[in-house]
Amino acid sequence: MLAPSGQLAVIAGSKDMEGFEDGGGAAARFNGPTGITVDPAGCMVVVDNDNHALRRVSQAGEVSTLAGSGEAGFADGQGAAARFNGPESVVLAANGEFVVSDAGNNVLRVVAPGGAVRTLAGSEEGEAGFADGQGAAARFNHPQGLALDADGKSVLVADTGNHAVRRVTLAGAVSTFAGNGERGFADGEGAAARFDRPADVVVD
Repeated sequence: MLAPSGQLAVIAGSKDMEGFEDGGGAAARFNGPTGITVDPAGCMVVVDNDNHALRRVSQAGEVSTLAGSGEAGFADGQGAAARFNGPESVVLAANGEFVVSDAGNNVLRVVAPGGAVRTLAGSEEGEAGFADGQGAAARFNHPQGLALDADGKSVLVADTGNHAVRRVTLAGAVSTFAGNGERGFADGEGAAARFDRPADVVVD
């Protein structure tokens, strides 16, 4: 954690010690954390990529697992019963739920504050593709970075393997914001633009 003074301190986990352990401070273990947000209580919510889980870290450094079990898979469910496959990013939506880019499963998932996981958009079989649509009819290809849109009711997604930026409402409706699934380098409006494996996105 970086304090306003510039002082850097480890709040949880231990240098060069990977693993999957809940606990306080240095007793906790992570494996390849990639994304982070802050919940309304001031706790950090961390995407623990190689543990295929979403972890919560209190301001005191106490680590607990919100969803996932350390095993890769694809399953909705409560807490440890849920499965992710290489999740990459997380944002806190306006309704208090977390949206997670489950990159290895080519879907977006929603995690409730209590740890209940459901699939928001993408194939129920984890199939990669490029299609707009509602919920399971939509397709992504290794979605990574996420940003809450200005309306607070949708997220923008860096759809890395599709070379595009997508928009997904909290009701699961997917549309393509920019790019058309083809790799390239071009400015332009909407589908006329081209990207080459975009990995992240922010809203100004």
